[in-house]
Amino acid sequence: MKSFFLASVFGLALCGSATAADVLASSEAPMGNWQGAYAGVIGAGTLEHYKIHLTGAPSFVESKHSVGSATIGGFAGYNFQSGQVVYGVEGELGYRFKKSTFNDVPGAGTLDVSTGLYGSLKGRVGLDMGSYLPFVTAGITGARLKTFYPGGPAEADATLFGGVVGAGVDVALTHNVFLRGEYDFSFFGKKTLEYCGFGCRLDHTVQTHDFKVAIGMKF
Repeated sequence: MKSFFLASVFGLALCGSATAADVLASSEAPMGNWQGAYAGVIGAGTLEHYKIHLTGAPSFVESKHSVGSATIGGFAGYNFQSGQVVYGVEGELGYRFKKSTFNDVPGAGTLDVSTGLYGSLKGRVGLDMGSYLPFVTAGITGARLKTFYPGGPAEADATLFGGVVGAGVDVALTHNVFLRGEYDFSFFGKKTLEYCGFGCRLDHTVQTHDFKVAIGMKF
């Protein structure tokens, strides 16, 4: 009788442990599939690096500056999912507000510079961790470089093209709404602009670091 009682208690304990494990496993299970279309809005802090070089001059005849800018934008994309692997494509369009005045530009002396409107098209690969989707991203990007030489006066604008790489994480708040934190590094090719003939031909090289927060919705 005593042995039967001990065996019963042991059996109940095992059942209780199994039930608790099932509840815990259920609470840690993925909230849902990340596959499908989505869109959202972005707020960011951007660090812009400008290098302005006098065309034909030695490499040290240049002006280098790093400036911060507030940035807003929007994004839309589509995710595919195979098991825990999530992959897809995403487009982004935004605007950087900072216009900078540099007073040490070789040849020109003073120059107003901004990147303003920008856009990108990126591929993404991530890992479904339930409520979390860490990801890496890479693609192409473009930005509208706007410059103004008040000594002329002369304005010279151009579209810059380059690449973008980054990483981030999406966090599901509900089945349809998610938050995002992301860092992107964009690098653009050199662009040569002429303002007032000889002595005012400048090579522009731009890089940006974007630290983004976003909210999005899956459809």
